[in-house]
Amino acid sequence: MPASATINFNAAATADTIAASITPVTSATATNTATTTDAGTPATTANANKHKSANWHNRPQSTALASGFIIFLSAGLNMAQNLGWNQFALVSIHIYLSWFIGAVIGCLLSIPLVILITKKYIMASCSFFVLIDGIIFICAPASEYALIAARYLNGIAVGVTTITFLIHGSEVTAKSYRGYCLAMEQYSISLGIFIQVIHTSLWAEVFYIHGVFDLLLGCLGFASAFIFTIESPIHCLRRGNETMALDCLARLERPKGVKSTTYASLEEHKSYIRENNKYDMIESLKLGLVPLVKLMLYRSLMLTFGFSLPLTVAVQVGTLLSLGLETWPYIVYATLRLLGSLITIFTVDTLGRKFISLLNLIIIGALLIPIGIFFSNQYNFLDKQKMATVCTLSLLIQLFAGMYAPHTSVYVGEAFPLKVKPYLLSLCIAVEHIVHIITICVLLSTSSRNYLYQYFLATGLVIIFTFLLFCAVIPETRKTSLSEAQSRFQKLLYLKLY
Repeated sequence: MPASATINFNAAATADTIAASITPVTSATATNTATTTDAGTPATTANANKHKSANWHNRPQSTALASGFIIFLSAGLNMAQNLGWNQFALVSIHIYLSWFIGAVIGCLLSIPLVILITKKYIMASCSFFVLIDGIIFICAPASEYALIAARYLNGIAVGVTTITFLIHGSEVTAKSYRGYCLAMEQYSISLGIFIQVIHTSLWAEVFYIHGVFDLLLGCLGFASAFIFTIESPIHCLRRGNETMALDCLARLERPKGVKSTTYASLEEHKSYIRENNKYDMIESLKLGLVPLVKLMLYRSLMLTFGFSLPLTVAVQVGTLLSLGLETWPYIVYATLRLLGSLITIFTVDTLGRKFISLLNLIIIGALLIPIGIFFSNQYNFLDKQKMATVCTLSLLIQLFAGMYAPHTSVYVGEAFPLKVKPYLLSLCIAVEHIVHIITICVLLSTSSRNYLYQYFLATGLVIIFTFLLFCAVIPETRKTSLSEAQSRFQKLLYLKLY
């Protein structure tokens, strides 16, 4: 987190602050005095703040999501471990599946939680689950049953956190900053993957160390939930508490306080709620079906193709058969994934979502097909040059997959109508984990190399087909309000690239 994130933005806006922000200057004398006072006066401070960047003004919004960022680090560690970046001995398939099953359970549990409970307590509870899973790893690193239980706990925490984070992030952020904040979900996961891959590649797998990571992340997430989390103004307005909503908005901006922009944001949120309240649950569900189908393909399916157990096998086999026991390709693999995500979080609100994400997607598809072709002939496994090519292609896929993944977080946070958002978002994320479960079950239940050949060819062709479909149906939502983003997703066709 940036250094400025240590500031506590949870102090409520005072009556004096509110009054000062809306009281006009009524005399020429007062005006002259305000403009000639020392540097510490409100007039001079406001003038100085005027030249700050938009990101500086919006920084409390990303700080309010700090606990989610920390939990997703743990998600990246555990996801990578379950997708082949481990040194498991002879263990049951259950240990590979447990984290994903837990994440599906967490997605389902999140539905009533995000509707009934404030985000601060949800994030604190999820952090506590991560903390407990770390304690289990530390206390029983040699017990398979204990490790499975810990993975279930972490998966449930991550499932609940994902839905909460994406809903909360879409509601507390300005339209010019929303992409950056929502993209932090996949960037944080990529950072966790980076840590796990580096750790596994350079040192022996030590579950005790993994437990220490989760323990520390759980403690940091728990503290961040109470220190930094600011409730969504939309959550407050839907419960009729306009004063609290105004107070939340005042703390989501720099400098803190109620200003004309605060009232403008309040009116925008009220308008968003009024538009969604025009429809009952059934009508909202009908409006959400088209976005759901789009995002089932865009997020639930495509995201799993960029980081999966078969891809881990491909880079490990390619490296082993071409370079022997060298580990530097694995370090490059993880670094490229992280670099891709880092590039996206700084471009998603400037260059946009649609064109950049689809460009990355078609490149991933084009790189997967040659890997499938190389695996189609068993004699290619004896050719070091071809296996080196497989290794190189696998590395490149991680760069473009890292750039693609954060866009999926942005879109799923924006697409669904307010009343059915928890239900459809949970379904979308749950299906993503179910696809991983199916892939793992098929790969670990067969010893045939033909499966890898079939998998990479099929996924490459599916990506190319869906790329053509996405060009016609995925909208561009850069710097749009939530209402406008939802409206664009509800249209069956959107042919513009920008």
